[in-house]
Amino acid sequence: MLHWFLRDVGINLELDWGKMYAYDFPKVIAAYELVPEDQKRQAEEVVREIVLLANQEGVAALREAARLDNRPYWAVLFKHNPSAYMQAIWAWATHRALFEKAKKLLQVNRMPHVRKRTGLPVGPPPFLDEKLEEFKVKLQTFFMERQNRGGVCSIDAFDRGDGRYFVLAYPDDVERPFLRHDERNTLVGDTLKQVFEIAFEVNANEGSLAVSAKSDVREDLENLFIRTMYGTEPPPVITPKYNLQMLKDPQLVLATEARDFVTAEVCFLSIKWPGISSASTFTAHQRGSFVRPIAYLLGQEPKDLKDGTVASAKIRFHFLPKPGRRAGALCVEFTSESNMVIRCKDLLRVEVMEHYLKTWGIS
Repeated sequence: MLHWFLRDVGINLELDWGKMYAYDFPKVIAAYELVPEDQKRQAEEVVREIVLLANQEGVAALREAARLDNRPYWAVLFKHNPSAYMQAIWAWATHRALFEKAKKLLQVNRMPHVRKRTGLPVGPPPFLDEKLEEFKVKLQTFFMERQNRGGVCSIDAFDRGDGRYFVLAYPDDVERPFLRHDERNTLVGDTLKQVFEIAFEVNANEGSLAVSAKSDVREDLENLFIRTMYGTEPPPVITPKYNLQMLKDPQLVLATEARDFVTAEVCFLSIKWPGISSASTFTAHQRGSFVRPIAYLLGQEPKDLKDGTVASAKIRFHFLPKPGRRAGALCVEFTSESNMVIRCKDLLRVEVMEHYLKTWGIS
């Protein structure tokens, strides 16, 4: 595998790899030390890309990339060693296009899941090349006028399947100074201009748009995207309203369907009482019914649940293992009746969570 890697990055160590053994590895290190520095830097840049996918998240991205390419995942596996590192190196060496797609998917999965802007036309979005080029130019103008950055921008669009489409934008950030050592080991000053990432996710089945960006102009970016890509005025922003008061009902059951292999529980509640500045908080330390501990604790105080108002809450979803999915948990936090926070990188689990919040009448 190391031989393939070095060959593909253009490095020839002039070793007889067919006669090499594990204990010969010091020979490889000694030969690599003689490689010119510019070739080493190029090889190390590739290594950094491979390491990004050399973990559980990366392998999941490779699996999804194979599915989007209409290939069974086992067809792109390195069957002799199932470790994440070997899978990432194998994909880079033998399925380069799939490797690049997995990098994009991993990037999207790691971006924070934000609110959805609804009211867009249902159906495949009009992501034409001329529209994408126009949007790129408008993004450059937008960030240059407001934040004096983004003079150069790249755009990439792809279909993720299941009616989900992504447009990824990479505008230039401002130049940042830093210190480094030059070829003579002298400390010199330099500048670096990185890009920052913005992801626009369109769900064609429900006509919604979600923008992931580390910026305080997210709503303006939504409007710019809708006006450019759809040629229409943006629909009004709908402030969500979550029914948190139902969570204090002692008879509440967060029922789920057996086919989804998932259970759910309320794991935290904060209840405010009239005339009292402080709130009562209740936390479930162990998995199981949360209603009984609340009812028991309230029974120790002269308070009626009807008088209390749920100020914030957390619901934990437990995903049991099933084919194609590992076991895991997802916690959704309601910081108010109009704000929900999700910390999860798996969008399929987020969709299951959203389905049940609607089913139970919370969302």
